[in-house]
Amino acid sequence: MDMVTISADVSSQMLKWADTMVKKGLYKSRSEVVRELFREKMKRDEGILMSHAALSEAWKDEDDSYWESFLTKEEKKVLRK
Repeated sequence: MDMVTISADVSSQMLKWADTMVKKGLYKSRSEVVRELFREKMKRDEGILMSHAALSEAWKDEDDSYWESFLTKEEKKVLRK
C-alpha cells in the first residue's frame, strides 16, 4: 500500500490524547493513531451505506421521509454525499 503524508490541524486536547495513547504503548506513533481513526471511520461509514442500501431495497415502496426520521445526524450526513 502506498503511503502519502498529509497535514491536519487538531486541537491541543486531541494531540494530548494521541500522545497519551502512544505513551501507554497502545500505538507506535501519532501517525498510527490517525490511521486507526481513519480505518474505524471508514468501517462505520461503509456499514451505514450498506445498511441504507439494504433498507432502501426493503422499503422501496415506502415513503423515504418517514424512514429517514430514524437516522442519526451522522448517518444523514454520510448518505447526502
